[in-house]
Amino acid sequence: MEVKFYGTRGSVPIANKASIGTGGNTTCLKIASSCLPSGTLLVVDAGSGFVPLCFDALNNGVKTVQILFTHYHWDHTQGLPLGPLTFIKPIPITIWGTVDEGIGPRDVMVASMKRPFFPVDFSEVASHFSFRKIEHPNTQVILIHPEGGIKQMAVDQFESFDGKPLPIGKDGRKYAKSECLVIRMMKSFHPEKTISYRFEEGPTGKVFVLLTDHENQDGMPTGMKAFLKGADLLAMDSQYSRAKYEKQTAGFGHGTPDYCVRVAMEVGAKKLGLTHHDPASTDEEVKKILEEAKTAQAEIANAIKQKDAKAVISLAPEQIFACQDYQAVTL
Repeated sequence: MEVKFYGTRGSVPIANKASIGTGGNTTCLKIASSCLPSGTLLVVDAGSGFVPLCFDALNNGVKTVQILFTHYHWDHTQGLPLGPLTFIKPIPITIWGTVDEGIGPRDVMVASMKRPFFPVDFSEVASHFSFRKIEHPNTQVILIHPEGGIKQMAVDQFESFDGKPLPIGKDGRKYAKSECLVIRMMKSFHPEKTISYRFEEGPTGKVFVLLTDHENQDGMPTGMKAFLKGADLLAMDSQYSRAKYEKQTAGFGHGTPDYCVRVAMEVGAKKLGLTHHDPASTDEEVKKILEEAKTAQAEIANAIKQKDAKAVISLAPEQIFACQDYQAVTL
């Protein structure tokens, strides 16, 4: 599995000399896996990073697009009306998203592409779009198989197969879970209904979790601990330094580096990527947030070792990094 970040900024896109290293695109990721059908582009969120992603996808022979939305704040959707793929009708696009206050993924597109706010009405491009609602994230899984395609299934139904082949294909064919990319979902802690996605790649056993737009919590719910457990890569919202969070931004729906590290170490994550950078954070300030995270790791690791000298620390300081636009991480 490969995760490529096309946008790692939160709130609004930016462009200035002091932030070139980190980048200024808002949230957008591409997930590549051998489990995807040939020509399938799997995307999480369509912030402004979706525009350059489209150009790369077109150069690589994309045939169909699957977009998973975490939520509908502008910084996660604003690139979709401007992305070239939106206007290329031979390429089908399926958008997955939650239903929040009666608003689903189709409603978001209609509102985003509507005169006088946008020059092209959604009805002009709607023919190659389809939409899948995620009413209750914790109760659903998405299964992807290179031959069987894509299927949405209730968690209880999925678990009932208990190692038996899964009915994924439209023709009724069944496939082993070990051949699939299994996408689990969980609601994060944010002002709007927001989904965290967990990607489990059957053939390799690798796991990637995106937990963006998630605010600090004193304790970790049991369900979340299970959801995050053993991630090979956890990309997590670390928009604010601890000082800024305590002084100004508590309640805004975003995290701090010390909290991200505590969570990552508690669930046994092997790599931690800090993302959703504040638009006011320069490259130097992002580096300071990264240093905060590494300091927190050292303090937590030391406390663990004092209790048990033989304890295994899953997350090493060098495996904590600040996500950057166009950065690819192979698991």
